[in-house]
Amino acid sequence: MANETSNVVNTLGAGSGIDIQQLSKALVDAERVPREALVQAKIDKSTAKISGLGVVKAVLERFKTAFKKLDSASDFKTYTTTNSNTSALKISTSTLAKTGSHSVKVQSLAVGARQQSGGFSSTAAPINGGQPFALQITTREQQQLQFTAASAAGTIVVSGINVAVAAGDSAATVAAKAKEALQADGSSFVSSNSGREIIAKSDGTLTVTFELSEGDVAASALSVSSVGSSDLTSTFSTLRNGVQELNIGSASTTPLGVVSELNSSAATLGITAQLIDDGSGGSAPYKILLTGQSGEDNQFTMTTTGSQPEIQTVTFGTAQSTGTFTVEGLNIAVSAGETPSVIAARVKSTLDANTFITNSAGRTIEASSDGTLKINYTRSDGDIAFPTFASLSNVVDVSISESQAFSANSSLSAFNFSNIQSASDAKLVVDGMSVSRGSNLIGDVIQGVTMELLSPSSADASLTISRDTSAIKETINELVTAYNEGVSDFKILTGPINPDDPEDVFSGSLLGESSIRTIQNSLRDMLLSNSSTSGTSLRALRDIGFSVDKSGVLSVDDKKLDEALNNNFDEVVTIFGGNALATDTSKGIAGDAIVKLDAYLSTTGIVKRQTTSAESDKRRYEEDITNLASRYEVLLARYTKQFAIMDALVGQYNSTRTSLQSSFDALMGIYSRK
Repeated sequence: MANETSNVVNTLGAGSGIDIQQLSKALVDAERVPREALVQAKIDKSTAKISGLGVVKAVLERFKTAFKKLDSASDFKTYTTTNSNTSALKISTSTLAKTGSHSVKVQSLAVGARQQSGGFSSTAAPINGGQPFALQITTREQQQLQFTAASAAGTIVVSGINVAVAAGDSAATVAAKAKEALQADGSSFVSSNSGREIIAKSDGTLTVTFELSEGDVAASALSVSSVGSSDLTSTFSTLRNGVQELNIGSASTTPLGVVSELNSSAATLGITAQLIDDGSGGSAPYKILLTGQSGEDNQFTMTTTGSQPEIQTVTFGTAQSTGTFTVEGLNIAVSAGETPSVIAARVKSTLDANTFITNSAGRTIEASSDGTLKINYTRSDGDIAFPTFASLSNVVDVSISESQAFSANSSLSAFNFSNIQSASDAKLVVDGMSVSRGSNLIGDVIQGVTMELLSPSSADASLTISRDTSAIKETINELVTAYNEGVSDFKILTGPINPDDPEDVFSGSLLGESSIRTIQNSLRDMLLSNSSTSGTSLRALRDIGFSVDKSGVLSVDDKKLDEALNNNFDEVVTIFGGNALATDTSKGIAGDAIVKLDAYLSTTGIVKRQTTSAESDKRRYEEDITNLASRYEVLLARYTKQFAIMDALVGQYNSTRTSLQSSFDALMGIYSRK
């Protein structure tokens, strides 16, 4: 086809002298141009409609955002505060705050314990002759029980003390009863350790902080040994061990190395370290300063030891038969042919869950793929006997050895720490009541108020918390602005096309679209209809100053709004739906509006449906343009071929005419000579 067309084009105009290619194109364009223009107009209209619907979506989303700032009671809880003693404390409020006045006197700040080491000649001075040693940090151990609710009455036994539980007791009530029983006069739990602190919380936890002198406390110290006829359960956990150890390897046996090791474990140990030159100019000016977390509960002591804890290795063989053997009196079932690694993992899992591990903080078990267990003991375990195995005959072979024997060594005389500051709680007086806390950031004394203590002061700080209505007014005005901007946008979208700006794709893009009128009326109704959660004095936004003028512009009477916020604040919250629950069908002006707006904006909503329809129309019209182009390309080729044939015929006629003329001229010449 291409060769044929090319040959035709090459001969165009040869006979007639007419530009046949231009003539063919003109004939095709006479038919093509108006049809393509008609389809292109439809494409442009669909494109504009899609753009216009995008603006509608943005308007609805902006309107929803404005309502979201007014649909919850917390949205209205903004406060301003005054503080007469900003050098003593800083305050901030949350939505839980309440208006009122308070007095606060900061008597002392919470501080952490501090200990310092003896001096060193340099930051790289060797400690313990460069041999490994350990640091032992003693803190107040914290253990916790987490109780569940009880639906049946009964008696539970907590650390040997009976606690009566009634049917229907919540987890918080069970924890509170356990605390009361443990702290009762004559209680064995506190009789010889009066410094133990017991806290019961509303989440059903019972936390015990033991005395510093008790060191590493066994898990059995806080335990539930019986639940009687009650169906409640309890879960035990150790929040902080009383004794923690940090092994210092030979590569770190310098003051700088010790500080680095301590700070690497700061999150676990609860202390930070600094290496300080005391500036004395003496022979040993470098000292390690340890600082613990603030609060009396975080008091600590640091000791050093060069002793080595015992490490035992247990090696298993392949199971010889299906059967059971015991370790520390615990049954371990095996199947014939099970590998040493499977057996070792099962023994580790069993011991990890038993008092062999749980009652001795610091003990750990490591299982290897070759079927060996490494049992790591603590220095306090001393020279310890091997765990007892029984019923091994014809079941499995087990061998035990000491891979590291215990070696006793007293504290390092050349490296020790002394106390220079004890940990203490913050002391303050709030509204006449003495209060102590372990932190200088306190958020549980004045409801919804967080106090950051800065310095002790002899003068009281007078605090005033008042409602910030200016912030609420600003939010309400954002709603008004969102509505008016939407009205303006809709006017442009549904108005006439802008003839002065061909680039303006929005003006008139939704002209004649009845759905836009429906949406606009719905937005108006959201603001002018009565609230589904009306108050006694306030039933609609018009009662707080909302009104719409004849041009459709929304405004708010500031005086009327101020009066409502100052005199009927709770009802303002109510009509917007701030007090509505998630399960309520009536959600107030804001809540109901959000439900409707979500429907408009959903994947099945009117905006999405119309956008999808317009996009489908546009694709169809674009296909029509493509089909028209193909059709007229074929038509152009046909016209060109037909005119070429015609032109060839004209050429032949012209050639014949010329030949005949020449013949006639020759004959006339002959006759003329005669």
